[in-house]
Amino acid sequence: MRALLLFPLWLATVGSAYAGETVVTQTHRSFDSDELTLKAGDVIRFVNADQVTHNIQVSPDAGANADLGLQKPGEALTQGFAQAGHYMVHCSIHPKMKLSVTVE
Repeated sequence: MRALLLFPLWLATVGSAYAGETVVTQTHRSFDSDELTLKAGDVIRFVNADQVTHNIQVSPDAGANADLGLQKPGEALTQGFAQAGHYMVHCSIHPKMKLSVTVE
């Protein structure tokens, strides 16, 4: 009986264990990757190891941009990717900063 009561708790823990986190570091006004492949539900943690402020925006193939706002040096921001598709990530301050994300 006790095992049946604990099963939902165990199931919630197992379900959250499948989501992955990928760290993307920003230095020299660039992302440390040009492209990534993630699973639906994964997140990217953007770490600003640069000496300048960035402004990360995420654009799906169809739909509105997600603007993560200003990111000062030393700050980290997280963006989740719930649905499969192709996304472009860029810095609105530094146009050469681009990252292609495929979510399966």
